[in-house]
Amino acid sequence: MNKRDMALGLLAGLAGASLVSGQGVAAGAVSEADARAAIMSWLSALASHDPVKVEKILAPEFQILRSDGSGYDKKSYLGHLPKFSSEPEIQDLAFSANGDLLVTRYNLKVEQKIGNKPVQKLAPRLSVLKRDGSGWLMVAHANFAQIG
Repeated sequence: MNKRDMALGLLAGLAGASLVSGQGVAAGAVSEADARAAIMSWLSALASHDPVKVEKILAPEFQILRSDGSGYDKKSYLGHLPKFSSEPEIQDLAFSANGDLLVTRYNLKVEQKIGNKPVQKLAPRLSVLKRDGSGWLMVAHANFAQIG
C-alpha cells in the first residue's frame, strides 16, 4: 500500500464517519443541481486563480491530496493553486448528503497546469463540502489527475 492508497482510505473513512454521525436530512434535500453548483463554486474560484476568492470557499480544516502525493492545508494551498486554461466540465457525478455535509465523486474534464506541469485532462475527483449559510465550503479534496 502506497501513501496515496492510504490517504484515500483515510479520506473515504473520514467522510463516511462524518455522514454516519451527522444529523439526518430528508431525502432529496440536496439535489444534483445543488451538488453541481457547490462543486462549480469551488471550480470557479480556482479558475480565477485569485487566492482571496479561493480562501473564501475553503473551510478552516481544508485539506487537499494530489495524485503525486503532495498535500496542503488551507494556508499552504493558497500558494499552490492550479491554473486552468479551459472551462471545467463535471462528468459522472455521484453524491450523498447528510446534515451539513456533501460528499461528491466525479470526473473532471479540464485543461490545467499545476506547478507549470500539464495535468491529465480527464480524471476522477473526490470532494467533501459542508454547508455554510446558503453556500458550501470545501473541506477536503482529492485530485487523482496525473501531473506532468
